[in-house]
Amino acid sequence: MARMVSRARRREGRGIGERLSELVVYVVLFAAVIAGVRWYFVVYRHSPGPAITAFLGALKAGDVPGEYRMLARSTKRYYPTESTFSSGWDPAQGFLGRLANYTIVSVTPKGDTAVAVVSVSVRKPGQELYEAATDTYTDRYVLRDEADGWRVVLEASKLESLQALAAGRSR
Repeated sequence: MARMVSRARRREGRGIGERLSELVVYVVLFAAVIAGVRWYFVVYRHSPGPAITAFLGALKAGDVPGEYRMLARSTKRYYPTESTFSSGWDPAQGFLGRLANYTIVSVTPKGDTAVAVVSVSVRKPGQELYEAATDTYTDRYVLRDEADGWRVVLEASKLESLQALAAGRSR
């Protein structure tokens, strides 16, 4: 069999325009990732939103040390130790198993203070964990920016959910 010999096929390469546009896309994506990581670690983590989320998560879990860690210095004057906080502030352990859900409606910072409006769903007294009847309350937590981050100021907060605890004790 004879072999045909012909000119080599010319393969088209990628032009400079295609390479340049890919490079621009990669640079823009890299810059967006860097900006996102910087925003998360520098801005977001030091804002009042994560602080109120940490406090409410500890409140829902009944984690008294976690709640106490998120209190402002002015509140710690009223409760100098975790044990006085646990026994002195009813929701510290009173919401254990009763706080069904919470939704942070808004967080409004003004200088070194912030107000967080939180919608709280509390199970009615005498119900089991699997029963779904809840009462919804709107709590306003005041947060203060201190040297170690944003902290909750309980004495300045307006907590409607305390009514749920009072209703549970009267039964």
